[in-house]
Amino acid sequence: MKYSVTVKGTELPVAVSLKKMKQVRLKVFPSGEIKLSVPTGTPESWIKEHLLSKTPWIEEKLELFVQTKAVEKEEHFISGTSTRILGRQLTIQVHEAKRKQIVREDSVLHIYTTETEQSQIDKQVNNWWQQTAKRYYQDIVDRLYPIIEKHGIERPSVCVKKMSTLWGSCSRKNQKVNLNYYLYKASVPCVEYVILHELAHLLYPYHNKDFYDFITIHMPDWQERKKQLDYEFVLGI
Repeated sequence: MKYSVTVKGTELPVAVSLKKMKQVRLKVFPSGEIKLSVPTGTPESWIKEHLLSKTPWIEEKLELFVQTKAVEKEEHFISGTSTRILGRQLTIQVHEAKRKQIVREDSVLHIYTTETEQSQIDKQVNNWWQQTAKRYYQDIVDRLYPIIEKHGIERPSVCVKKMSTLWGSCSRKNQKVNLNYYLYKASVPCVEYVILHELAHLLYPYHNKDFYDFITIHMPDWQERKKQLDYEFVLGI
């Protein structure tokens, strides 16, 4: 069965997946791709009605991609281009050097490298980003951990992954929190929100009232932080 939505007179295809899940997840991507995941056994009629009801939201998200930047996924790190770290726009400067080093200085990210091949420079930056982001995420996890520690939850490990549709996820079985590589581009309040969100899932696996009550108690402005994250990066909901 093929599904679609009509936005401003144009019919757009929707990729629908049936999965073993309890909740519905609708995603709109910077490419214009639309994906809907629903629990196995969901009737076709319900899917059509749901897409129709969500058409205004889909249109809003697509328009937002035009007006704002989505998550920048740089292919190459070249002098004169830019990136974002913790909400700040930084200009990239690549320097030939006798040893490898990456330094943030005001609004500039200095990449000192011994490499001449662009692929190796990119690898150097990606490795630095992965390590730096993980240290930063771990610091926030350590700071927020006491919130769940008192409920008997073990301190989770932190893993950084490049994810295209989620800011984070967690494994209660393995006591592990997975955080998006690109989340390091977001502002500090947004990063804190995502990490608290995933820590809360170690207590409450589903997005139910108990989960949101817990989030609200420990971060009363979480909705504003989430809106900021969605507006700046638009990964979907």
